[in-house]
Amino acid sequence: MKNSPKSSCFFLVACIGKLFLIIVIFGTSCASKKIIDAPTSFQGECLQGLSFEESREEFEIEELKAEKPWMDKLDDKSIDMAIALNLVDELESYLNGELSETKKLDLKMHILSRVMRMDLEINALMSAIDCEEEKAEQLATFLDRSLRKRERNLTVAAIVIGATVGVSQGVSVAANDEVGDWLDYFGILGGLTEVILGITILRMENNVDIEHPKNVLRDVYEGDSRPSYFPPSVWYYFNSERNNEENVSLKNQLIKRWEAYNLNYSGMSVMLDDGGIYTSDLLKIRSEMLDQVESQIALINKDLLHFLTRIESY
Repeated sequence: MKNSPKSSCFFLVACIGKLFLIIVIFGTSCASKKIIDAPTSFQGECLQGLSFEESREEFEIEELKAEKPWMDKLDDKSIDMAIALNLVDELESYLNGELSETKKLDLKMHILSRVMRMDLEINALMSAIDCEEEKAEQLATFLDRSLRKRERNLTVAAIVIGATVGVSQGVSVAANDEVGDWLDYFGILGGLTEVILGITILRMENNVDIEHPKNVLRDVYEGDSRPSYFPPSVWYYFNSERNNEENVSLKNQLIKRWEAYNLNYSGMSVMLDDGGIYTSDLLKIRSEMLDQVESQIALINKDLLHFLTRIESY
């Protein structure tokens, strides 16, 4: 016994309805915020090998030594750099004009060696920060690519549904003109499914769970004591208010910019923690803030060159 066209259409509608239900369930499951583990260690090698043990007390002693008349020969920036380099006694001997040429040359070489060491420490710290910055940017790109792939899959599903609705309605009409109500229901079902998939695409988000127990951003923003990976001379100069006319340290200049441009977004608490759930946007903000730390530390090299120029003029 052959099936009637009407029963065939009902069967077709039922099958397509089940297909729509499966796609809707699939689509809504994709809408949830997907949390993945970072494919590789986030910090890993970045801050390894940077460990400095000198204490703040040494710089306090140098500050006391610097309160002498001979320091009038130098500007505040150079004096503060001398304190950071622990060279106050050496500079006093170098600038008082009572040394022989040989001893003055030896002392100058000693001063240059301290300058070179600080320059190396600055570059080592900048390299470590740049490493973490690049990892944050790379992970953000990875999340974006993964999200675009999921969006593409759901977009294809929405297109297939739209085409299926149109074709099925055409087949049903050709088979039997008496199923108009079913065609209406079928069209409504297809339209709702496309809406659901569209909303799903808009709400999709990839998150990643990463750890950064050595948190450069937190240590700069909240820390009063020096982190072990920060060279003591660099940390002193970074926090000093004596080396510029505004009496605002390089660190506080940076923090003011963070508070104005970066730290006013939701979810920012993870930036100052040991780690947590990051979106692609948060990773990009973290990368940007790390880049700003690196740039601010690089400014110390400019003042180091200024100090060296002043010394060589005597």
